[in-house]
Amino acid sequence: MNKVYNFNSKTIPLLSEVGGKAKALIETTNAGFPVPGGLALTISFFTPWTDKMKETEEWKSLISEVTKEKCDALKALAENLTFSVEQKMLLSAEMKNINSDFFAVRSSSPEEDLQGISFAGMYETFLGVTTATIERYVAKAFASMFDFRVMEYKDQHGIPVANTRIAIIIQKQLYSSISGIGFSVNPHNNSYDEVMINASFGLGEYIVSGKVSPDSYIVNTAQNRIPYKKINEKKVAIYLNKDGGIKESICEAAKEQALTDEQILELAKMIKKCEGYYGSPIDTEWAYENGKLYLLQSRPITTYFPLYEELLSKPNERKELYLDIIKMTQGFQWSMSELGGDIFCELVNKAKQGMFPVGKDGAVYDCHGRIYILLGNLGKTFGESRVKKIISSVDPTSARIFSCFSFEDYIPKYKPEKLKGTLGKGLKLGAKMSPSIISAAINFEKTVQEYYKATDYSIEKLDKLRNSSDDFARQIDVAFEVFDNLVFKMMPIMLAMNATISLKKMFKDKTWEGDIISLSMDLKGNPTSKMGYKQVELASFPEFIEVKSFDEFSKKLRDKEFSTEFMEAYAHYMKLYGCRGIGEIDIASVRTRENIEGFYTMLKQLNIYDNALIKVRDKKKSAYDRLLREAIKIGKREKFLKLAKQIEWMGLREHPKYMYVYAIDVLRHNVLKIAEQFVLEGRLNKVEDVFYLTREEITKAQKDKSLDLIPFINEEKKIRKLTENVKNWPTIFNSRGEIFIAKREAKEGELLGEPVSPGVVRGRAKILHEPFEKKLEKGEILVTITTEPSWTPIFINACAVVMEIGGALQHGAIIAREYGLPCVTGIEKATEMIKDGDLIEVDGTNGFVKIIQEK
Repeated sequence: MNKVYNFNSKTIPLLSEVGGKAKALIETTNAGFPVPGGLALTISFFTPWTDKMKETEEWKSLISEVTKEKCDALKALAENLTFSVEQKMLLSAEMKNINSDFFAVRSSSPEEDLQGISFAGMYETFLGVTTATIERYVAKAFASMFDFRVMEYKDQHGIPVANTRIAIIIQKQLYSSISGIGFSVNPHNNSYDEVMINASFGLGEYIVSGKVSPDSYIVNTAQNRIPYKKINEKKVAIYLNKDGGIKESICEAAKEQALTDEQILELAKMIKKCEGYYGSPIDTEWAYENGKLYLLQSRPITTYFPLYEELLSKPNERKELYLDIIKMTQGFQWSMSELGGDIFCELVNKAKQGMFPVGKDGAVYDCHGRIYILLGNLGKTFGESRVKKIISSVDPTSARIFSCFSFEDYIPKYKPEKLKGTLGKGLKLGAKMSPSIISAAINFEKTVQEYYKATDYSIEKLDKLRNSSDDFARQIDVAFEVFDNLVFKMMPIMLAMNATISLKKMFKDKTWEGDIISLSMDLKGNPTSKMGYKQVELASFPEFIEVKSFDEFSKKLRDKEFSTEFMEAYAHYMKLYGCRGIGEIDIASVRTRENIEGFYTMLKQLNIYDNALIKVRDKKKSAYDRLLREAIKIGKREKFLKLAKQIEWMGLREHPKYMYVYAIDVLRHNVLKIAEQFVLEGRLNKVEDVFYLTREEITKAQKDKSLDLIPFINEEKKIRKLTENVKNWPTIFNSRGEIFIAKREAKEGELLGEPVSPGVVRGRAKILHEPFEKKLEKGEILVTITTEPSWTPIFINACAVVMEIGGALQHGAIIAREYGLPCVTGIEKATEMIKDGDLIEVDGTNGFVKIIQEK
């Protein structure tokens, strides 16, 4: 194994030998990029130093607990290390091949600059190093791996501190007249067609350290033009001293553009070429010396949003516009399983009666567990204004994003094949629903009863499907036949939702809006709200309160040691709500009945003595009485009573989703039985892998006993690795990666969002990314990205809710209103700007949050 690699070495070392930075310099040199000469001192070159440091008492103390004092002590020891005879001989032989009097000395750790990991600015770099001082600065660079920032970062990210090691780069030092950094993908909006360049005079270290505000240029590489330039005043710069080291100088041309337009385009071309070489977005450091461009470093961009190949269009082709429907409407960030996405799309197709067909030439597209609405295709079919209105009704924050781009640019020239005839389908659907519309208008209560009769029949049919031996595709068809029937029984839901609009028109003064929204609290027919009441009921049993551990609870359940009343209440809950759980619309998600320990923990966290459910009825009654008095005053008592009665049933809007979850639970039970057989036959490694398959693949395997499913699963797992580090999926983006974010102006001290449940509350914030990661105490304000039904118990303890995502019809907003909790949604990065324990004020009436006092 080599201990030193010259950049022009034809043997490319392993990343574990030289680290990512040095490996990239050797690769790009070999690929013909203009890289200044240099060499990499490998990890094995430093084995004597590393071994010596790990024998010290300072090291032994450090690995037991990382503190700044211990790191500083170890670092000081390392800075005084000297080369052995062998190290001197190896270095001397290779240094002769670098034609330079001065050098740059940099770290190259195996963990540095990897996907999802960034040690930016933590390791030390030394410029203008002379041959006489090379040993001292190599030791300093080596010692920087013990820096407290480095060690703490490793500790926080699960990188073993005990395995600390480093390689060092020694590179020819340029007399840079202009230098900077460049990104092959625009880090501000993720556009794959835009290169972003920062440039300043002299060496580039002042850009990295933030001591100068560099020029910023955006290059549209698809069109080879510069659409944006910001020329900053670059007051100071650092240059190379003639006798080594660096010096700071005042820039005489501080306000001038650092790079010419020709140089900007030349640099952008090189950056894109480098991206093409690696096959993924990169950021670079570069410099001009005597008018010649050099590549100093290249590394993967660790924070960009990668698009699956199926979502990409080619440069200068018509771009697609994607809206992530799962993130916007379902309340969770993670991707669904392959099978879950496949089935969900079939639901959309059935529920919309073929008006939202699935596929790239349709309205909805499933791509590896992300479900997207193809906005351009919808725009061609229904018109831009209609599409915007539909999206706005679900999520006003998403609708505001439309002002960030020209919608017309995304509308195809011809209507997609699957969307042809949509108008006719809409007319047929309207004709089929006419009897239900007329019936609801004449006798609203009767229509509600008919809806419930239809759901009872559907549940009976689904229960009979459990343990079916039919092929899986047929099971899905049978399960979703129930929705064909339900679609035509849903007029009470539509009338109830329209009743709110009618009330707002009746009470024109906006001061009544809070009371109108309060009528939407504690509604009939909402299965999620009912589930919350049942949870409090179970948690309130004295015999449950006395239970001290899950083991005790489990034993009492198993041995039926609880009272008959509790056992019946528990069985009733599991019959109705055991099908629910976190991420419940995905067939791969674990159900409540499968995770009894989690259910027990949740019940124990409920505050049964003082919670939102106790207060909500009084709040609703007060609002009702005030509105009734006003209606009598303006002579509209009968109209108010009629509309209020319809609003009472608005909770039914959550019922179709409950029916879907019930159906998914049945299908999950059945597909796991099928998967058990596949495992016995050696065609699956484990039962849970079945969720990486589509319904078509499962059905085909049921019919063809020789079909090996493992290759399908391995391929899907491989594809999904592309996005394994994505934590925050964009809501709207295009097929060239550009992400669009709504822009709103808030007053000083305010975080502006969407008001979805009225009221003003002050309290301490509790940041949650998952429902039960920590207990939300009574009176705390829930701050999260978004929620779905499994979060319902959390709302019971909360006094207000703040969410990054969602509109008035998102689950979290609905439950907040039903429980009478002030709620604001659509605050971008709320979970980052607000910290645990901050005292905040939530104004759910006007839609803003104030941080009153940071913890």
